[in-house]
Amino acid sequence: MKLVGVTAPTTGSGKTTVTLALLHGLGRALPVKIGPDYIDPMLHTEISGIRAVNMDRWLQGRAYRKAICRQGEVADYAVLEGVMGLYDSGSPINASTDFYFRALGVKYLLVVDVSRVAESAYYISRGFMGKRCLGVIINNYRSQKHLEMVERPFREHSIRIWGEIPYSESLKIPERHLGLYTPSEISRLHEIAREASRYIDFSFTDLLEDSRCTGVESRPAGGGRKVYVAMDEAFSFYYASSLDFLSTLGTVAYFSPLRNEAPDDASMVYIGGGYPELHYAELSRADRTRRCLRDLSEAGVPIMAECGGLMYLEDHAWDGKTKYGLVGIFGGEVTFSNRLTLAYTELLCTRDNFLFRKGERVRGHEFHYSSVSDAGEKVFRNLIGKGIDGSDGLVKGNTIASYSHIDLSRYGRRLARAIGH
Repeated sequence: MKLVGVTAPTTGSGKTTVTLALLHGLGRALPVKIGPDYIDPMLHTEISGIRAVNMDRWLQGRAYRKAICRQGEVADYAVLEGVMGLYDSGSPINASTDFYFRALGVKYLLVVDVSRVAESAYYISRGFMGKRCLGVIINNYRSQKHLEMVERPFREHSIRIWGEIPYSESLKIPERHLGLYTPSEISRLHEIAREASRYIDFSFTDLLEDSRCTGVESRPAGGGRKVYVAMDEAFSFYYASSLDFLSTLGTVAYFSPLRNEAPDDASMVYIGGGYPELHYAELSRADRTRRCLRDLSEAGVPIMAECGGLMYLEDHAWDGKTKYGLVGIFGGEVTFSNRLTLAYTELLCTRDNFLFRKGERVRGHEFHYSSVSDAGEKVFRNLIGKGIDGSDGLVKGNTIASYSHIDLSRYGRRLARAIGH
């Protein structure tokens, strides 16, 4: 499997559009998203037809390399979309795109947004063109004259140009407060990928090298247990590695809180993040789901909830006009905040619970605009990050809910122990 990276000098340069174009044009290509992102991998998966994986050493530890190795038999290429700019990290450790490209020996394409520059684009870009840089893809040029001005210094310095994508409203991917829209909301996603791919010269593939990673042992399938995962327009933020791990604990089944579906004979329930704030009315009317989750919690069935899932398990949400009843396992209130919380997190467990023991440390990340007010006891203290109020991890019986998202595969032994596997 040959690897190619996609990066840029800054965020917002068009990395995702170019990545979608490459996935469309390369055929059997594994999408890999560097960093703690949910929406980009969903878009990648829709175009590639191969489920995208995340690579993040803060969340996954030394196992981050396995993201590619496990998929080596299903793809001819792996396309790695970087996070932010090439050298940006946002982590207490080096988790920059450059780190991963160096560690894996990835050659990369540099996407250069030229919407506000001309000849200066080269001088901005040259600090990002290391030995492994294949060349550049010019994005958002406004006219043929503009393009000629942009390209002149690149050509004078013998920098290969592999693509020239004009500014076009038809190539824009719509965004909202937590990022891009999800695939089910973008009717033209395949058309965007197809159109963008027309502007790229794919002969760069002749310069790519095979992955350095070796095979990874396959994980055994789970037994007769049922692990239910909430999945619909309100809850869809999950790491592929987490879902893969859950399949080793039992049969993974999906249910939709929006459609008032209830888990049947569940050994565990997992409710991830998403956009519950866009669906409060429907969620509040889903009495069967709400009642079922309360009953499972009272019966001691393990329930894990993250971010949007945390919000859903609270008593109610207030949008400034209307109060919406939610599941009510916990007694707090959810409100919308105009302030973004975005950070890696490190949590210190302060009290034994069904999943972690006092003194253990857990790494995750948080990304939300909501705020939870809940006086209930928390079992984590934030060493890094904000959490609910400087602490995180509301617990009731075998139900645990936090703002922090984690990669479940890193804490697999604890999960297996929790459901008696």
